[in-house]
Amino acid sequence: MKPLRPLPALLFLLLIGCANEGDSPVEPAPLFENQWRIRLSNLVLETTIYDTVQVEIMGVAPQAVDSVVGVITTPFGQLAGTFRLYDDASAYSLNDASEFASTHSGDLVANNGRFTRLINSHFADSAGTYYLAVQAWRDHEIAWTPQDTFLVSLSLPPQVSNLNLPDTLYSGFPPFQIGLQAFDPDAAFGDSVVSVQMRLYSSSGAFLGDPIQLTALDQINYGHTISADFAVGLDSNFYTFAFRAYDTFNMISDSLGRSVYIENVAPYLADPFFSDTVVTLPLPGDTTSFLASVRAWDDQTAEDIVEIYIQALKPDSTFGSIVELFDDGQSEVSGDEVAGDSTFTRIISIWPNNLLGLYVFHFRGLDQAGNQREITQNLWVIP
Repeated sequence: MKPLRPLPALLFLLLIGCANEGDSPVEPAPLFENQWRIRLSNLVLETTIYDTVQVEIMGVAPQAVDSVVGVITTPFGQLAGTFRLYDDASAYSLNDASEFASTHSGDLVANNGRFTRLINSHFADSAGTYYLAVQAWRDHEIAWTPQDTFLVSLSLPPQVSNLNLPDTLYSGFPPFQIGLQAFDPDAAFGDSVVSVQMRLYSSSGAFLGDPIQLTALDQINYGHTISADFAVGLDSNFYTFAFRAYDTFNMISDSLGRSVYIENVAPYLADPFFSDTVVTLPLPGDTTSFLASVRAWDDQTAEDIVEIYIQALKPDSTFGSIVELFDDGQSEVSGDEVAGDSTFTRIISIWPNNLLGLYVFHFRGLDQAGNQREITQNLWVIP
């Protein structure tokens, strides 16, 4: 057997390379990135109201970032202003503060990779559209955020006018669309009305319920339809409808108001009914029962009805207990056959110790505003 010859050096190195081919590859260095965290909101011209700008730098330790600079330009590509952003927990008074860039950065946590600055509108010579991008430097690398668009607008509030609302809303009024017009004088600079709200106030000035948002019908017309159930729980009185518009910058219009008389009448009662109008007094240990019913409805819908009840004026001129009638369809309990048909019913019992003579049953309807209506029906109890 021949002795083994030593491998040539080149072949040995190749074999070593082959042996290492299965090793894990070296991971590439993380990318140096610059991303928006908080974009600049729309600003009001010639005010010192500050807004926050914040970016997050990734792929490198915050201390390794050389600088982070915001660049504001006009639609024509002209430079409007520059400012630096800091990751310093607002610990320092900044020597690059300007008329539009804050003295302290507004940053909350130092060295977390989030660079911040507070900005106002004093870089802008006029209202209009502006662009902002932020660039970060590290050694010879530059990372930009995507360019963002924002508005600088005049500080004029929106205006509301041409209110369509009657002076009186009668009980049970048909559906009616309240309408008005709202526009923003700064519309040419990108500002706009974002909402129109209606509030209702009592005659004493108390605010009632939640604000109601009007629907935009087109660019300037807004509306909201109300119907009779709007008056549920409101007594007949004067109420103030107040309207305000809000714009992109949360500027609020002057209030446009109107005093309106809202009428709310008591529930209607009709057709009181007894299954028997003459009842024989029962023998001891027994009872006699009959059905008492009445039709009841309310202009403001059944939701306004609090209670339908009866109370009997007895032969001795005293009143008996209040007995509530129901429209619940519980025939074996209340005696009512059909729920929700506006007929309120109750099973009434006569006992052996009841007085003989004429009973005048008072049917009453009460609504949420405290209005009450009454009708009567007679019943004789005989021996």
